[in-house]
Amino acid sequence: MRIKIPFIGFLLLLCISAGAQKLHQYKGSLVYTLGPDTSAVGNFEINGNEFKLTVVSLSPNVNVSKLKGAFFPDGQLKHLEGNNYIPVKGKDSVLYTFKLNYDRDTTFIETKRGSKSVIRKYPVKIMVANSFGGDVLVFMPALLVNFAPKNVGDSAVSNHIVFNSPRKFIIKKTGDRKMLLGSAVMGMFTVFLDNNGQLQSVDGIGTSFNIKGTAGPYLDIDSVITASLKHQQLHPKLAIINQLDSVKTTVNSADIKIIYSRPSVRNRVIFGEVVPWNRVWRTGADGATKISLSKPLYFNGKELPAGDYSIFTLPTPNGWTLIFNKQADIWGTEHNAAYDFLKIPMFTESLNEPVELLTFAVVSEGSNGGFISVSWDKLKADVSFTTKP
Repeated sequence: MRIKIPFIGFLLLLCISAGAQKLHQYKGSLVYTLGPDTSAVGNFEINGNEFKLTVVSLSPNVNVSKLKGAFFPDGQLKHLEGNNYIPVKGKDSVLYTFKLNYDRDTTFIETKRGSKSVIRKYPVKIMVANSFGGDVLVFMPALLVNFAPKNVGDSAVSNHIVFNSPRKFIIKKTGDRKMLLGSAVMGMFTVFLDNNGQLQSVDGIGTSFNIKGTAGPYLDIDSVITASLKHQQLHPKLAIINQLDSVKTTVNSADIKIIYSRPSVRNRVIFGEVVPWNRVWRTGADGATKISLSKPLYFNGKELPAGDYSIFTLPTPNGWTLIFNKQADIWGTEHNAAYDFLKIPMFTESLNEPVELLTFAVVSEGSNGGFISVSWDKLKADVSFTTKP
């Protein structure tokens, strides 16, 4: 979740001012929003295969990442260096620095915090890595669109370093001015180009970030940082973070526990927008929602054996489906339908009062059963179960 920064008007003024300047062909800005809130602002610049990137993250505190480097001709990273810091008046507080270098079929990434340095090696070329700091990951599309395949339907495949391992990263040209970009962990971003083939906007709804981005002229990033710090000082408690929570109930000696992360509504349109219809949803935030059972449960007579499962749902305007998946410990966007174990229709109803934080409940009903429900915004979906066939 992100902090609410009501200075969109300020950013527009900066864009108007910058628009009067003669800009390099691959130089601009990207402003990301999460619902009505500004979540991150950044400048990007690419000159041939060399690039620079400055990203200002706005929640839970103002945080800045700066990096520069070079791509191979195919868009994979050759080398880069940068740092992540908290801007402080008179002196910036560096949190960590990082370097990447590709040599002899291996990508080396060094991260240094204070006097402690860690070097990790990966036997692949990569395009993105989580270790680059802050929101850098979601600003890389601004650079990588320049290395997209030329023909509609073609894909470029590389790697995303996350959880200390390489995951497949894809750039797929899906239209003359449209492409998909991302990995199973970060999710797939839809990137739109203008008539000149330059970045226009980014749609990350349904990804790990649930954000949207709009490209514009190069910004006075120091002014953005100053305005952000001032707002943070005036409103220090506005940051809202996904809340990790759990619910545990025993029904007829069967222990049922659900661990999940709770996103908030925050004045957003949830169902149909933040949660798209007809698309499998992690039903929470961050890591996949996990259910643990000490004994089997039965849904419409179908057995869910004791053990651990991840929970997903398929919301549609006409009804929901609850999905139990055998991969219990995964990131929320890594749903693999091949591991789906059980699918159950859910009953849905509208709520009179909105629920701000997504809420799971396990409620016993009678001596031999109960129901599992999830409530968010003005909608509740539930399913009944029994402890005996």
